[in-house]
Amino acid sequence: MILSDVEIKEALEKEDLKIEGVEDLYVGPSSVDLHLDNTALILDKTKTEGIKSIRTDKDSSEYFTEHKDWKEITIYPDEFYILSTREKLTFNSSIAGFIQGRSSIARLGINIHNAGFFDPNFSGTATLEVTNFTRIPITIPADTRICQMVFIRTGKSSENGYHKKKDSKYQGQSGPTLTKIHKDYDKS
Repeated sequence: MILSDVEIKEALEKEDLKIEGVEDLYVGPSSVDLHLDNTALILDKTKTEGIKSIRTDKDSSEYFTEHKDWKEITIYPDEFYILSTREKLTFNSSIAGFIQGRSSIARLGINIHNAGFFDPNFSGTATLEVTNFTRIPITIPADTRICQMVFIRTGKSSENGYHKKKDSKYQGQSGPTLTKIHKDYDKS
């Protein structure tokens, strides 16, 4: 069941759900808008020679340039950005969530995509994969309400929350976080 604004506020009050990092939460009828942080990892097209293997390439950072402490960021057409939310989210064992881009941002031609689903007991910031589908650069200020988190209450508490999963790669992440898909193939 998707939580309403009343249920979201109750979950926050009971600390079944924690959202830290901003003064005033923007709670909509059935979601919470999350704000854009001011750190970015931008794919550097000059460093993308060769074939990237998700099995063996353990460090993608060589392909990205980090930008910090900006007041606004320009999203250029046909480029790929790893951004994050300012908010740190902490779910209990009976709440999960998923993120969607805001329609007002999408109508500019900006796609806010992410792996979208947040398991019970996840804790960390949300990483956003961002692209510009237009032919013009679009500038977005830091702290813009960039996406919205929808919360779901599970029927029963999770027995093995994200924090207990052997292969949980992103627990505790802070800021834009690159892929760790290679860990799916590590046998050690």
